[in-house]
Amino acid sequence: MSKYNISRRGFIKLAGMSSVAITAGITGFSSSLKASTEEDIKSARFLKYDRGVKSINYCEMCFWNCGINVYTRKGIIHKLEGNKLNPNNRGHICAKGNAGIQSTYDADRIQFPLIRTGKRGEGKFKKVSWEEAYKYVYKKLNPLINKFGPETLASFVHGSGEPYPRMLTMALGSPNIAIPAYSQCKGSREMAWALTFGTVVSGHETFDMSNSKHIMIFGRNMAGAIQVREAEDFAEGLARGAKLTYIDPRQSESAVRATDWLKINPGTDMALALGFIHVIIRDNLTNMDFVRKYCYGYNELSNHIKKYTPEWASKKTGIDSKTIERIAWDFAKYAPNVLAIPPRRMTRYGNDTQTVRAIAILNALMGNWGVPGGIFVRNKIPVNFPKEKFPDVSNVRRADGAGKGEKFPLAPTNLGRANGMYKATLTKKPYPIKAWLLYDTNPLCHSSIGVNHLYKAMDNLELIIAIDTQFSDTVMYADVIFPESTYLERYDAPYIQKDKTPFITLRKPAIKPIYDTKGSFEICKGIAKEFGLDNWFKKSPEEQTKELSQVLNKKQMEILNKDGVLLFENVDPYPNASGSTLNFPTSTGKVQLYVKDLEEMAKEQGDEFSPLPIYKDPIAPKEGEFRLLTGFTPNHSHARSQNNWLLLELQDDTPIWINPKDAKKLGFKDGDMVYLIYPKTGHKSYHSEKLKVTKRIKEGNVFINHGFGHTTKAWSRGYEKGTKDNWFISNDIDPISGASAFNNGFVKIIKA
Repeated sequence: MSKYNISRRGFIKLAGMSSVAITAGITGFSSSLKASTEEDIKSARFLKYDRGVKSINYCEMCFWNCGINVYTRKGIIHKLEGNKLNPNNRGHICAKGNAGIQSTYDADRIQFPLIRTGKRGEGKFKKVSWEEAYKYVYKKLNPLINKFGPETLASFVHGSGEPYPRMLTMALGSPNIAIPAYSQCKGSREMAWALTFGTVVSGHETFDMSNSKHIMIFGRNMAGAIQVREAEDFAEGLARGAKLTYIDPRQSESAVRATDWLKINPGTDMALALGFIHVIIRDNLTNMDFVRKYCYGYNELSNHIKKYTPEWASKKTGIDSKTIERIAWDFAKYAPNVLAIPPRRMTRYGNDTQTVRAIAILNALMGNWGVPGGIFVRNKIPVNFPKEKFPDVSNVRRADGAGKGEKFPLAPTNLGRANGMYKATLTKKPYPIKAWLLYDTNPLCHSSIGVNHLYKAMDNLELIIAIDTQFSDTVMYADVIFPESTYLERYDAPYIQKDKTPFITLRKPAIKPIYDTKGSFEICKGIAKEFGLDNWFKKSPEEQTKELSQVLNKKQMEILNKDGVLLFENVDPYPNASGSTLNFPTSTGKVQLYVKDLEEMAKEQGDEFSPLPIYKDPIAPKEGEFRLLTGFTPNHSHARSQNNWLLLELQDDTPIWINPKDAKKLGFKDGDMVYLIYPKTGHKSYHSEKLKVTKRIKEGNVFINHGFGHTTKAWSRGYEKGTKDNWFISNDIDPISGASAFNNGFVKIIKA
């Protein structure tokens, strides 16, 4: 019998003895309680909780920017809480948001300025003063500018502090600024939406899922979304009875909630959308009132779509033709309160702009613009804020091919093409790129040029400047590192968001920086001062925050400072439903089912630029190869949170998903340790990873989560956890948007 085995009588006796002991231990407390006055008890003197000092902020653990209240005691942050009034999150924060405290109190953070002393990537740096770091940049960059021109500097920026490295780059005379979110995430989606509706989907999407009656999603994992409000709206719509058609070769967290999970062949989403459109037009299910009033090119579309029958679409997609017809009918049945939603990360197969064009047309045929349950209209804040003047560099040729000066692609200059900038650095065309400025970006974990090519591109650089809070893989290759204060330690400019209910929110530091760090404004101004250009940095984020009192009235300022958010509620997100006339800023002034602007391009470049989407089969893997699919996990955002111990408690690796039939052919079983090999380059994953054999992925494909596999040893917890996906992705480019296509990368699998 175990020494811990106690009889029932013994347990009761022991419990009684314990009660005596416990009572004896609190005799003093008991006596004082008896002596307490009735007023003490009524005021719950012994139950009070010290919330601490509150400061207002917005989260930076991803780029959704949820509103948060930060509570400190004795100068230490002890709690983050969602701001109930902020429309982005309505009082809730996700696992990543809750783990934000650890991002500040992480001993692995960059704690002071550093200059490289060893070889690039070797991890050898020396601690320097801020002045030394500023002077180092001038000493290295100024000769490069004199020799190659200011455009030899390329900057990659992403995050709330990005206006300042942008200002610095332009003040130096370079137009070469790229936000990776365009070419490596949303670019093709935004371009397609702009060509069709004249406006973009935006980072904070305009899909009114909570009121929708049928939600059709093309591979966007809403249940595992990085955005709190979006996940909530998705759940609320389903709770209210909305049907969900989910289209994805993988059964994600969203797919398990679907009315119909369409296990589609990868790369055939356009074929399915065209099949739906065929049925809707053939069977007179179109919202003709909307089409006649607001759409351009319906006759051209009707003729074009005839060949894309459900039977044809079935052969391409693997979805039964009767299912295609049934879902098209059901979708149209609930119009206009329906949604067809494209992916957010629309960097997939190289035909992505035209694929989203087909999805946009599907929405237009339902007439769902500006109605509840469809696409709501974002509203501006009715206040004129003073705008900062940026240097004019429009006469300098860009290296990435973005902008009106180039016929192809159509990428906007305010976002640029990170992939084009990487390529220009590698090829030295159209001119040499000799210096990079990295602000909160990590090309070695998300580049589209291929990591092997990226290393070669970086070999061509004579200076890499990094501004960041942490030692990412790419930061470890920098020549000079400037440590940025975290979002809980700094001011940033007032956050102004167009939305269903537009609003302003603020970021104020909850604590002073715990290390020798500064905000992006101070860092960039310090560099600019060495070049005599600090006059461009006139207003700090704190001064911009105070300046709000010049454009807002006293009551509005009181609300903003008290609540952390100021809402502008006298707006109409559903103008179509309320009878207002809609305006579409396209060249025709209407929703463009047929894009006349693409006619000349199509004549010069072929069907890829067709005014109407023309389907083309995706590239297929060779025998023994698998298409690599990637996606975010709900517990991590992008490739920047895998060293956070709180989040690693939830997920610390990324198993490789494979279908049971494929596993059987290879002789693998669930839990086997395997390597991925990229036949194109011969690269093998650095270490083995566990195989997950599951029916939740379609045959011929494997899946891993994005953001893992970091190689920086400065991360004591995240080092080499999981597999780095961008060693195995494709380098294809969407010809219209110029954005990347990752999912034409194929891999082989071998046992460890």
